[in-house]
Amino acid sequence: MIFLNLFSVNTLAQAETISSTAVVSATDVAVSSTQISSATTIKVITPAASARESLVKWCVQSLGAYKNFKAKTNLEKSCEKILLKDRCVSVNGKPIFHLDQKGKNEKAKNILVISVIHGDEIGAGSLGRYWFERVQEIDPRNNWRIIPVANPDGALKKSRTNASGVDLNRNFPTADWEAEAEKFWKKDAKSSARKFPGEKAASEPEVNCIMDHIEEFKPQFVISVHTPLNVLDYDGPKVPAPNYSYLPWRRLGNFPGSLGRYLWVEQKVPVLTAELKPDLPTGSSVFDQLQDVIGQLVQTDLK
Repeated sequence: MIFLNLFSVNTLAQAETISSTAVVSATDVAVSSTQISSATTIKVITPAASARESLVKWCVQSLGAYKNFKAKTNLEKSCEKILLKDRCVSVNGKPIFHLDQKGKNEKAKNILVISVIHGDEIGAGSLGRYWFERVQEIDPRNNWRIIPVANPDGALKKSRTNASGVDLNRNFPTADWEAEAEKFWKKDAKSSARKFPGEKAASEPEVNCIMDHIEEFKPQFVISVHTPLNVLDYDGPKVPAPNYSYLPWRRLGNFPGSLGRYLWVEQKVPVLTAELKPDLPTGSSVFDQLQDVIGQLVQTDLK
């Protein structure tokens, strides 16, 4: 049997980026075969297929670290639908994958969900995983894009910051970042290393990944999932508080470099920061209800 290595330099680099722990070699994967003669078979290795397999495995590994709320789950099957944008790779080379689920309504709105922007907020990952699986099983009214693990390096080391020690939710390029971000960090955050905004705005690849999603997907509503403040912190136009008793509806404000200021104050895209309770619920009904409430809310005029 003869193996043909069809890897280009760029494709091999992509495969290695997708899984820094797995070595992809020329003879690891053979996905198709062509009979050249009755005596000789050439197996053609497809780099894209090998990279895709590694990406799906990484998705299963990443989301498998979080609590499962589903009685029946097939995480590998759910992960087979993930996508990866070109610049969505962390400081340490981990993929920042996402899922797209198209809505059924003729006037479907675009909803972007971002969870685990702070790597040590485990509950956020559990909700991100649950919605990632649930939205594939229902017939949603709106178009959902879910980034379940926005800070994979922080998630691996259970750190709020990314691998460069930057709080990603202080690094968005708000208009006041250069003048105010460092002062805000020193005064209000007492120079906490956990809330360091970075040396310059949008310095981090994870932030650039989210910005690329915003530019391409053009969300009309964004949900950023966090823990543990027990509140729905809303940056957007005045609307009646939804009928949702699990978390109170409040406005906590925003700050230099935050997603809320970057999107709502400067671009008029509403942001709901879902700050979950320190302890996760025993069942998923409150997560179902929150997703459904958001689906109804975005159908109103949010300008």
